[in-house]
Amino acid sequence: MSKLYQKYLELKNQDSSKMYLFRVGNFYIFLADDAYKINEYMVLKLTYFSKNVEKCGFPVSSYEKYKKVFENLKLDVQLVMEDHDRMKLAVKVLEKLENINIENVSLKEAFDILYELKGYVNGK
Repeated sequence: MSKLYQKYLELKNQDSSKMYLFRVGNFYIFLADDAYKINEYMVLKLTYFSKNVEKCGFPVSSYEKYKKVFENLKLDVQLVMEDHDRMKLAVKVLEKLENINIENVSLKEAFDILYELKGYVNGK
């Protein structure tokens, strides 16, 4: 059994009312029952995650669009990021912040930087 599927089962055991959305590389995926449940609301292609477990998902770059759909439908979707994904994101953000000369940044540049950082978080 994969670590990801074990994590899914662990989370479902803690709170089965939520749907858990996992970040896997450049995609967000739902597993098992959550994959079927989300397909009651929107059509996402079901494929096999493993021999007995199905998955469906979408590219990280589409997260904001799907997040709005989840909110509009009042779906309780919890985003789950693996530690290595969190670390890569943190390193990327810190590298960007280290290169900012705070004494010489204009308001426009500050907003551009924030927009770029938001893109990192959303996987763009």
